[in-house]
Amino acid sequence: MSTISKLLRLGTRGSLLARTQSRLIATELEKHHPGLQVELVIIKTSGDLITDKPLHDVGGKGLFTKELELALLANEVDFAVHSYKDVPVTMPLVDASELLITATPEREDVRDVLAFRSFPDGQSPPQLRDLPSGFRIGTGSLRRRCQILLHRADLQVEPIRGNIDTRLRKLAEGQYDGIVLAMAGLRRTGLFDATRMILLEPNEMLPSPGQGALALQCRLKDDLTRQILSAIHRADVETCVGFERALVARLEGDCHSPIAALAMIQGDQIRLQAVVGARDGGLPVIRAEATGMRKDGDAVARDCWERLAEQGVQQLLRSDR
Repeated sequence: MSTISKLLRLGTRGSLLARTQSRLIATELEKHHPGLQVELVIIKTSGDLITDKPLHDVGGKGLFTKELELALLANEVDFAVHSYKDVPVTMPLVDASELLITATPEREDVRDVLAFRSFPDGQSPPQLRDLPSGFRIGTGSLRRRCQILLHRADLQVEPIRGNIDTRLRKLAEGQYDGIVLAMAGLRRTGLFDATRMILLEPNEMLPSPGQGALALQCRLKDDLTRQILSAIHRADVETCVGFERALVARLEGDCHSPIAALAMIQGDQIRLQAVVGARDGGLPVIRAEATGMRKDGDAVARDCWERLAEQGVQQLLRSDR
C-alpha cells in the first residue's frame, strides 16, 4: 500500500457492465493507494453505437476498444478498462504500439449462463439437454452458437445484440425463450438470478479466450500509472489469458472465427482446452486439449494447436471452405 496524491482518468464504455466493472477497479485502486482519486470518463464506442448488425459483420469485438485506445493516445484518459475477451488478438483496429496492457486483475467466473424467460413455478431451470426441440436461444456469438448446435442441433439459435440489461429485457419481452450470457457480467452487475438461470460448464460451453478477465491498458511511457495499476495485477491470470490468446494467434483467428479456449493452472501444471467451430457458427465442431508443466506453457499451447490441426482446424476456419 502506498500513498499517492493523484487524479487518474479511467476511460470506460457507458454500458451498465462497463461502468460497474470500472467502478470496481477504481475502488480497488483507491484502496491500495490512499490519496488516489479515480474519475470515470465515459466514451462511446462503435460497438455500442452499431446495434442492428452482428459484430462479426462490422469489425468484431475490437469495436468495443477502438475509441478507448484512441482516447489514450490523445491523452484524454490515463488508463482504460477493457473486458479482455473484447481485446483483438490478430486484427487490431488501432495502432496500439504506444500502449500497454499493464495489469490483469483477479478473474471472475469464466463460465457462460443460460437464462430463461420462464418455466413452471416451483421447478428448477431445465438443463441444456432437457430443452424442448425448437427452443429459441439468443446469442450474438458464433462461438456459443456452434457449441449449442454441437449438443442440440434441434434448437433454434437466433442473433441478439445489446448490452447485458438490454438482452435481459428482450428475453423478458418474449423475443427469445432463453439467452446465453457470461457469468462474469451477471456477477459484477448483480443480475445473476439462480431461479431462472443455469451455469453451463466448460464441457458444454467452453468460454471465449479471456472471458471473465479485465485488461487495464495505459500509455507505454506513463511509468507512474503503470506503477499504480501494478498493485492489482495477478500474474496467474495474465499467464492463463496469455495462453488462450496465443492459441487464437496460432489459429490466425478473426471476428468470423468461433474459437473457445480456457487455460487453467493446477499446481505446477497448466491445462489448455480449445473448441473450434465452422466460420458460420455451425457444425462441425472440433475439440482438443493439452496439459504440461507450467514452465513449458509455450509447448502446451503448441501441442493443443497441433491436435486441432490434426483434426483439420485450418480447413474449418478457411473462408472458402
